[in-house]
Amino acid sequence: MKAITNLVKGMMIVMVSLLIFSCSDGEDGAIGPAGQNGIDGIDGTNGTDGNDGADGVDGPPGTANVIYSDWIPADFPGGIDSDKSMLLLSSLTAFDKDTDAILVYGRNPANALFFNVYELPYFNVDNEEFYGIEMGEGTGFESLRVRGQTTDGLLKAFSFFDDFRYVIIPGGVSTNPTSSATKSSVDYSSMSYEEVKTLFNIPE
Repeated sequence: MKAITNLVKGMMIVMVSLLIFSCSDGEDGAIGPAGQNGIDGIDGTNGTDGNDGADGVDGPPGTANVIYSDWIPADFPGGIDSDKSMLLLSSLTAFDKDTDAILVYGRNPANALFFNVYELPYFNVDNEEFYGIEMGEGTGFESLRVRGQTTDGLLKAFSFFDDFRYVIIPGGVSTNPTSSATKSSVDYSSMSYEEVKTLFNIPE
């Protein structure tokens, strides 16, 4: 009986040992084949375009659009008088009174090397002389003149200015005070001669 018991114990030990060895890790198996690629997703719809931005404000007219003269020597009729005028420009066909600005300047010699420049109309207080500009009808076209008048009734030679020049700026403040264009335009007449000359790159 004892012998049978020992035999059973031995067999159990062998079986447990076999079970332990059979559960130990073996070598890794071969890598399996790659799986199929997945199906691409559906593209989303394009977004709507944004609104266009507002247009910027127009800048001042370029130099190519500005018309200017050289300095024109003063050429009033000879002798003395209380009212004289001289012609600066005989035709202003490209000038629009409702939309364009016209500036006229006179040069007074401060000394042999330097001139003072004044915009017309100008009142020479010391000599009671008024210098203005006028655009009259001439052979169907607008003409531009400088007109000198005395304010004391005396006769004058109107020699305060040596010469004059004009600058015509398309789209500037109109010379017509009733024009609605003046409400939204730049007032170039409020600028100094040097500012206008620099702004439009006008050579001296």
